[in-house]
Amino acid sequence: MITATILVALAVPSAASAQVSPGKWEIVTTIHSVDMPNAPPFVADMMKGKPIKVSHCLTPAEAVRGPQDLMKSRKECTFTRYSMVGGKLDSVMVCKQSGGTMTSTSRGSFTLNSFTTTGRSVATGAQPITMTATAIGRRVGECK
Repeated sequence: MITATILVALAVPSAASAQVSPGKWEIVTTIHSVDMPNAPPFVADMMKGKPIKVSHCLTPAEAVRGPQDLMKSRKECTFTRYSMVGGKLDSVMVCKQSGGTMTSTSRGSFTLNSFTTTGRSVATGAQPITMTATAIGRRVGECK
């Protein structure tokens, strides 16, 4: 669950004033580094370098609010900072999770139909983890 939350947080740009196109979005995230103290090295190695593809159907109502709704897939998440100026993203989102928090910082750029971000997530709790990743998203069609 922690990994899925981190991937979503790293993958998707956000902005209150920006709009994205509604429809089906495909997001491919690649994890570049993983630091998990007290975990066997093979666990981190399994997570690194393998593209992970997810799809999301963005409704017209969500699209009007901007790509924020893609990031906030959990109600426990709140933005402590975000800025979208000239298509450039800078955001920090904090998610409450069992026994700790996950803080994700993302930077990148977006258009109505695509985005590219880089990010770093730090989770606290029973199994602390720090990850860096890049994500590329694009609108691929209508929702079915």
